[in-house]
This record gives sequence, C-alpha cells and structure tokens, in this order.
Amino acid sequence: MTKTIISLPSGPPPRPAAHQGQLNAGQNDDNQSVSSKKFLKKNKFFNFFRPSNSKPKTTNSQSASSKPIVKNDSTASTTESAHRPSTVSSPKSVDIDHVVSSTTVKSTLSNVCSPSPPTIPRLDVFPQNIKAPTVRITLPKFGSRIETTPQLALCISLLSKAGDAVDQQNDAFQDTSPDTAVHLNWIKAMKKDPTEHKRTIWLGNCMVDEFARDAFKDSIEIAEMVHIGPVLDKEHYRGLLSCMIAAFEHSIILNVDILQGLVQLVQSAPPNSLLSDDLVKILSLLRVRLQGTHQQSSVHPYHLTLAVSRLLDVMADHKVQDLNRVQDHEPLSGLLSGLKGNSEPYLMYQACYAFQALQYVPDDETVLQAVLRHSTRVVDGLVKVSAVVKLDLSSVLDGLGQLQRILERTVAVAGTVYEGACTLMESGRGILDSLKEGYGPGKKRPWYAAVRAANVLAQAGQLQDLNRLICEAPCRRDPLFQWGICQLLGEIASDDIWDKVIRQQAIDLLGELYKHDSEWGQDESVKTWMLNIIKQLGAVSDQAVCESAHRLLRDLKQEQAPTAGFSYPMTNRLAPPTSSPILARVHKIPPLDYDLHQLQLLQLKQGQQRVYIPPMAKSSLKAKDDDLFALMEKTQEFLASERQVMLVLGDSGAGKSTFNRHLEYRLWADYKPGNPIPLFINIPAIYQPDQDMVAKQLRFHAFSDAQIEEIKLHHQLILICDGYDESQQLVNLHRTNSLNQPGQWNTKMIISCRTQFLGPDYHSRFVPQGEGGHYDRAAFHLFQEAVIAPFSKAQIENYVEQYVPLEPRTWKTNDYMDRLTTIPNLLDLVRNPFLLSLALEALPGVTEGKQDLSAIKITRVQLYDTFVNHWLDVNKRRLERNNALSMDDRDMLNQLVTDGFTSLGLDYSTRLALAIFEQQNGSPVVKYSPISDRNTWRAEFFGPQPEVRLLRESSPLT
Repeated sequence: MTKTIISLPSGPPPRPAAHQGQLNAGQNDDNQSVSSKKFLKKNKFFNFFRPSNSKPKTTNSQSASSKPIVKNDSTASTTESAHRPSTVSSPKSVDIDHVVSSTTVKSTLSNVCSPSPPTIPRLDVFPQNIKAPTVRITLPKFGSRIETTPQLALCISLLSKAGDAVDQQNDAFQDTSPDTAVHLNWIKAMKKDPTEHKRTIWLGNCMVDEFARDAFKDSIEIAEMVHIGPVLDKEHYRGLLSCMIAAFEHSIILNVDILQGLVQLVQSAPPNSLLSDDLVKILSLLRVRLQGTHQQSSVHPYHLTLAVSRLLDVMADHKVQDLNRVQDHEPLSGLLSGLKGNSEPYLMYQACYAFQALQYVPDDETVLQAVLRHSTRVVDGLVKVSAVVKLDLSSVLDGLGQLQRILERTVAVAGTVYEGACTLMESGRGILDSLKEGYGPGKKRPWYAAVRAANVLAQAGQLQDLNRLICEAPCRRDPLFQWGICQLLGEIASDDIWDKVIRQQAIDLLGELYKHDSEWGQDESVKTWMLNIIKQLGAVSDQAVCESAHRLLRDLKQEQAPTAGFSYPMTNRLAPPTSSPILARVHKIPPLDYDLHQLQLLQLKQGQQRVYIPPMAKSSLKAKDDDLFALMEKTQEFLASERQVMLVLGDSGAGKSTFNRHLEYRLWADYKPGNPIPLFINIPAIYQPDQDMVAKQLRFHAFSDAQIEEIKLHHQLILICDGYDESQQLVNLHRTNSLNQPGQWNTKMIISCRTQFLGPDYHSRFVPQGEGGHYDRAAFHLFQEAVIAPFSKAQIENYVEQYVPLEPRTWKTNDYMDRLTTIPNLLDLVRNPFLLSLALEALPGVTEGKQDLSAIKITRVQLYDTFVNHWLDVNKRRLERNNALSMDDRDMLNQLVTDGFTSLGLDYSTRLALAIFEQQNGSPVVKYSPISDRNTWRAEFFGPQPEVRLLRESSPLT
C-alpha cells in the first residue's frame, strides 16, 4: 500500500460574529469611536461580554510615508493533488502571468478623515509559506478492492487525469515524488484493464443511486457523498445535487448535516456542472427556511445564515448575472429581516458578509479578479484563472489599494449617504438598519475582497503572505475585516488538518494583534470576539493547542472572561467520513462492523486479568539466560514486520496462556475498524484444527458464512493460537490451513507451545512454507521465536503486590516475601508463575503454627496437593451458601459433605484425568452428548446425576 497526500482547503470565508456597527473603512476615527460606544449600549452581548480590562483606545497618527519592513516571499512549492476532498470552498483561484519580484509594498490606508495613518505594524508570527494542508489517503493496490469512499474518490480523480498524467510523465517539470510514481504505475495498469477502469467509475455512479434510495441519510453517508461528488461526471453530480436539495427541502426539522453537505457539494462542484438556476433555487430554499426558523435560539439561524453567505460566494464566483431573479427572491432582504431583532453579533457579521457577496453576483468577474484588475502589477490588466491556488501578494495589496481609492472617491460623491449612516448609528439605530439604508446596492467594500484573499492565501499555505496581508491591507482598520481575520485564525487553530505548530502560531498571532497592534480592536467588539475565539480554542481536544490558548488568556489576564451563550462551530464543514456504509452496500459487503464490535466488547470483558506481570524472554532455547527482552515489545515488532509466524515457548506454567490472553486484550483495546482483527484460538478446543481452523473459530463466535468469506478475502487476522502441545498436534498448522497463500487467509500467527513437548527438530512444525507453495522450502525469514524466562525476584515481588489487595487477607506483601525468601529453595521454585500462584494460596496454611521456617520443606507436589485441597474446600463452601440448589442437589451435597467432600472431589478429578489419557490418547477436550454418550465412559463424569454434576462443577478442571 502507498500513501498519497490530498490537499484540503483550510475553511470557508471567515464567519465570526457581527461587529457592533462598524462604518466604512474611510470613516472618521472619532465618529467610529462614538458609534461603537452607542452600539455597545444597545447590544446586550457586548455589555455582558466586555473584556474586564479593555478600554476605548485612541491612535496616535504617524507619518503616512512610513513603510513596513517585510521579509522576501518564500512561497513553498505545492503539488496539485490527485483529488481534493469536497469539504470547504474557496474563491476561484487566480494565477498571475507576470511574475513580480519581492519588494516592500507601501500600504494605502483608507481613512478619509485621517490624513496621517499610523505605521503598519510588523507581526512576523508565520515565518514562511508552506505547502497547503493535507490529509492522507491510501491508494489501493491495483486489482484489490477499494475499501473506502476517499479511496474511490482518489481513484476516479486519477482516472480523469490519466491521459495527461501518462503522456507527461517525462516532463522535467512534473512532480517526481514516490507517490507520483506510484500513481503513474497505477494509472498505466488501469489503462491496460478497461473492465477494472469501468468498474471504478461504475462504483461512484452506483453510490449516487444507493444514496437516493436511502430514506434516512445520516451524517456519515452525507460526508461520503460530499467526498465523492467533486469527481463525478456531470450527469451523476447533478443527480446527487438534486437528491441533496430534495432531502433538505423535505426535512421538517432542520438537518444541519444535510445543510452543510448541500453547501459543500455546491462549493466543490465539478467544472460546468452547476447552472445559475441551481444556485437561485438553493438560495430561495435557504431564505424560506431562515424566515420560518424561530429566532429565540441562535444555533439554526447561524447555520442558515452561514450557508447563505457561502452560497452567495459561489454565486459571485460563478458569475450569476441575472440579478433581477436574485432580487425577486430577495435572499438578503429575508436574511436581514430574520436577523434584525437578534442581538448575536456573529449573525450580524454574516448579514454584512452576505450583503457584500451579493454585490459581486451580477458582475462579470470574481472578487479576486476585480482586485487584481486594479493592480498596476498585472500586465495589461490580464488575469489568468488557473486550477492552482496561487496569489501574488504584492499584486493583491496593490489592487486592494487601488480599489480602496476608487471607493473613497465614490464615498466623496455620495457623501450624504455616508453621513446618513453615521447619523443612524449615533442615534442608536442598529447596524442592520444602517447597512440597509446606508450601504445600498452597488456599495462594495474592500474588506470583503481582502477577507476573500486572506482565505485563498490560507488555503494555499501562503501563511507568511497572509501575515503580511493582515498587517498591510489598506482596509485593516475596518472592524469587519478584523472580525473576518480573527475568525480565519480561529479556524486554522482549531482544525487538526494543520500542523500543531501552525495551529499554535495562529493563536500567537491572535495574541500579538490583541496586545501589540494599536489599530486592531479599536472597535471594542473585535477584542471581545477575539477573547471568545481564544476561550473556545481552550476547549479543543489537542492538548498543546488547548494549553497555548489558556496560556494566552493568562497572559491577557482574561481567564475568567465570560463567553457567548452559543459557541459557534469553529470548523464549518462536515468531518471526513469515518466509514463507508454506502460504498459497502454497493460492494454488497455483508455487515461486519457491529458483530466485530460485539466480539470486541465480549473479549474485553472476559480478558481482564486480576494479576499480570509482563514476561521477559530470550530469542531461542540456545540463547543465554541473561540476554532477555520484553516479550510484549518483541511481539509488537513482529506484528509490524513482514514475518508471518511467531512461536512462543515456555515450561509448563511459565505464563504462555496468560500472555496470549493479555495480548488479545491489548489488541482488542486498541482495535479500530479496518485494523487487523485479533482472534484467540484455543487449539485443543478446535476439532481437527489442521483443517479450516480459522473458520471454525469464527463460527464459534456466530459469524455467518458470508461474513467469514468477507474476512477471509478482505481483512487481516492476528491469530493467537494457544496450547499447541495440549492438542497433541504434530503438523504445521500454518501450512495445513494454507495461511498467507493467494486467495486464502491473510494472517499473523502467534502460537504457543510447552518446551518439553518439542523434540530437537521442532522448527518444521511452525516455520511457514516458502514462496509459491513449496512445502520443501522453509521460509525462515518469515519466522521468529521467543522463550519465556522464569520470573526474577523483582517480578515475584510485583506479582505479590498485585495479589494481596484482591481479597481481604491478614498477610501483607512483606509477610509473603519473608516466607518465600526464608523457606529453603522456595524462591527458586516459585519463579514459575503458576507455582507462584499456588504457593501464595498455600503458604498461610503450610506455615501456620511453625516457628522455624528454615526447617520447612516444600515441593511441587505439596503445592499442588495444597492448592487442590484449598480449591475443593472453597467450592464446598460456595455450594453450601447457594440457596438456589434444588432439594435433590441439597440432599446429595449433604451426603458428599458427610462422606468427605474434598476426598471425593479429588478422587473424581483423578479418575477423570486418567480416563482422558486412556480413552483419548491424552487429548484434554472431552465432547459429551447426553443422548449418544449415555452408555459410554463419558457418562460417568458428565452425566446428569446430582452427584456427578456437583463434583464436576467443583473440580479444578476447565
């Protein structure tokens, strides 16, 4: 398998809360300050959430000729991905034909009434441009099944580029990374197999049909289709879009997942697949749903308003020119009306943003094209639209400056409108009334263009350029620009697609703007919003990012600052699909995840061990006894290697089964869907394990034949085979079960065996067969072994420390260790874990009333006898306390106790053990049928008689 890097956009245009009545970037500072104060009095949100130490600031004007000190651009090269997941949108990409050398750019500030703007600050938090953020998708091997929807999307994307990719592979400018070479080889193989090529495309198309048939569409299925949508052909994309529109339109209760999925599907539409009518239809649906949404809660209005803003961005970029139709639907009018009485500022910001997006809908160019058209750095005003997201920052800043000056002249002509807006704000009327009356049709504002450019830079990984844009944008004093940038930085810091260092740098930049930028946050709402964002970042799952946010709050002395009642979602896109249920249905894969989950829960419940000491081991029987390693670590290395079989040897009672059970528990505890499946097999319990052993064990766990076939062909298993010696096997189970052969089980086998069972030439029973199925060619490079070592004194003491608290005891750890070390030869005897457990049970009785411990002699036989007697005595008391016994069972128990329950139980176990060796050649597993075996030797030990049943249930045999 190979990994491929897929580019993922950083997020939609910033969507913070609305600010408190900011005016145009050319507004007079004094007017801005006065209007801010009056809006704060009106807006309860800002009265309640005002920073505890914030005060209105005044800015000392400095020379307008001051130039910023900036670093040279060092844009990291980016590689166009094979497939871009449809998560968030971006403005249309713009590439400039004219390459401009990195120079110092003079910022043009836009305060009409401030002739001497302050010096642009230097905040070099993002030190360099980087590659765009990426997610990793595993490219399946040619001919293997495509397991996940992201894999399928990648494959279809590669097929759509097959011609160019193969024809241009010798181009000196092509990417020559290992992933690219793998892609080219995969594409070549697909071109030679038209059937496989068609099937791959067919899978994507079938997913659309399957999604349409599904009445209930959950978040994972929606995320699947959003992921596959951008690589579909026009016919099937439009079918998917229609299905998503219908699902949204017919949902009685707002389904936020469908809403986000619909917008993301529109944002990531394949070329020439969207029509203007589609966008107008969707906008109308959003408007109607927003108007019918109860405004008491901010959650649904926020998501709907955000969706409107994002859709208008797409409409602007797709050059929807039929403005009359848009005005007929009055989407923005409905939006503003619905939010007019809402005090939540982030909803107001959405209204401002949507209004600005609408100004570009009837244009014949996108917002970024408009900016670059005004740049003197673009030769002949030529703007080239490219698939590569790459902006020349100097051209962007120059274009924003030119656009700023044009808008300033517009403001000078329409001064009465501007003054009217100021009067409205100062008279206490809300921001929305001011926007509707003061910023009428055609009133474009540069902050919107600057925010769009900022998002494109972030999406492309041009973070150093983003840093410069924040510092040098002509509209940087505009509170709405500041709101948008704060939101963008919050999204970067919260999104785990970015590197952890980048996320922390985003928080650092928020802190620098808050503390050291005299222009940033003159509008008090901006600083309030910054604190809200930082506090939300203090609750993210990543510990380093969370600590950075809390550290900044402590530095700002704002740890106790209140936050908004509604925490808006920092990431406004659907999470990537965690599974692929639609693709699984198309593949007709039998449901497996639930049954595996149930098996996982069962094994975790049964696999907990009250006492466990990690065993040490050596590499072979001939290895030195002091050359030891941790067995678990060596096993993990085996699982990560190319080897297929690991043999675990040990004396009787050395802890082989205990280790195997603990390994199974660890693997199930770490298991996630798609991981290798751990499967514990007690070999003696399998009938004829030399044939079909794995399927027999899965059937024992109630898996169907279809599920077993699915696991066999498409999943890897970790087989933990316990008790090879107890099963009296003499064959190589790996070979006889055809493990790791073409079309057979894909496995890693860990198999345990008692050392005494083996002869000198034991490797042939465990080493896998050679390549090509040659039984006479042992593949020793696929085999390894480990021999469990006896316990050390430290391990014995650790065991005792875990053993003592299990039950109420009069003895403590020191009491046990004192007896173990004082009684001659006992410490050497209990280096065997099983004998240690027997000794701990027996020691109190053996040493009771004896003063001279050094005179006590204890053998293995004595430990076994003491343990068995103790076991039977405990079970006798258990039965005596059992009030659920029937009258017949109670009478029989009384007779057994009278005749000596312990001696009778010992006699039963001895006779059963002897019969097993005589009747079954030592095979320890007895199968008993009450009907067919009632006249056989088995009935003597497993029959229904009360005497037999009570003695069997009390026996120390499993």
